[in-house]
Amino acid sequence: MDAHAELPKVYPHGGGVEAAAKRWGCAIDEVLDLSTGLHPDGAPLWLGEWLKDHVSLVAHYPDSHGEPARSALANALNVSPDNVLICAGAQAVIEVVFQAMSWSSMAIRIPCYNEPIRCAERAGCEIRAFEVDKLIPEADLLWLTSPSNPFGDEVYDAMTVSENGSIVLDESYMPFAQRRELGLNENVIRIGSLTKSLCIPGLRLGYVIAERETIQALNHWLPPWPCSTLALHLLPELIKEADQRDGKIIEARERLTTLLKINGWTVLPSHASFVLARPGKGIPDFNRFRIMVRQFPEWPQLSNWIRFGMPGKESEWKQLEEALCQ
Repeated sequence: MDAHAELPKVYPHGGGVEAAAKRWGCAIDEVLDLSTGLHPDGAPLWLGEWLKDHVSLVAHYPDSHGEPARSALANALNVSPDNVLICAGAQAVIEVVFQAMSWSSMAIRIPCYNEPIRCAERAGCEIRAFEVDKLIPEADLLWLTSPSNPFGDEVYDAMTVSENGSIVLDESYMPFAQRRELGLNENVIRIGSLTKSLCIPGLRLGYVIAERETIQALNHWLPPWPCSTLALHLLPELIKEADQRDGKIIEARERLTTLLKINGWTVLPSHASFVLARPGKGIPDFNRFRIMVRQFPEWPQLSNWIRFGMPGKESEWKQLEEALCQ
């Protein structure tokens, strides 16, 4: 391991809007949560009516194979249903993949999304961390998040696949059109979330694309029912607007980048639903404006850098602009 590639001792993450509202003494809908990278449009407008029309589904146990979500996602991603595992968010699989695959070592680029490190440590898997532009250490697997979190750069390509053994690809922030092109690779376990781009984190909906033997190994470590019956029946409808939502992220990201630069921030290029930026002067008092952003106290390399998700409504853009201009 590189001498400077130190691992965090704590594992904070974004979110926690209920606690923020309580701390600031306001209603939840007065809090602007830019700490998680959720889609700026929020959940689909038709979702409330759909849930009302399908409320009878809560009286049924979920299908043990994840249907009808599994077949719908397999069709959308051009793979066989036997190569798809539906789960309660990508995190459900990250929690158990190290035990299920019996890996003893993991290479991972840092700074990064913390949960793979936490779950690997818990499973007794040695972590061989490396920083940007450093050589990738030899390990049982290489963990990739593309676009990466928190930088937002693309790190997965054919060269990576051909030069390494087992790879876990977390594609939770990847545009859906790009996910359709990846297909099945015997060396790659694809882990994805649908909660970011579709803005349904409360429904916990994720997936794995992998060889059948890997799917079976993961199933052994997961509960009998993959996720809620409502979520399984909702996924086929959500997928229909996935590509359209990708376009909105591009527009909002460009607008956010421009707004930050106008106010003197340095902004890194991003392919995700967030940008990483550093102020030219001091960090604004976002608490005063009831805005949640993601800072990284666990990564000294990211001191003074902030990751911004994207506002949606014009009132939210104004709220952020006022905070930046204070």
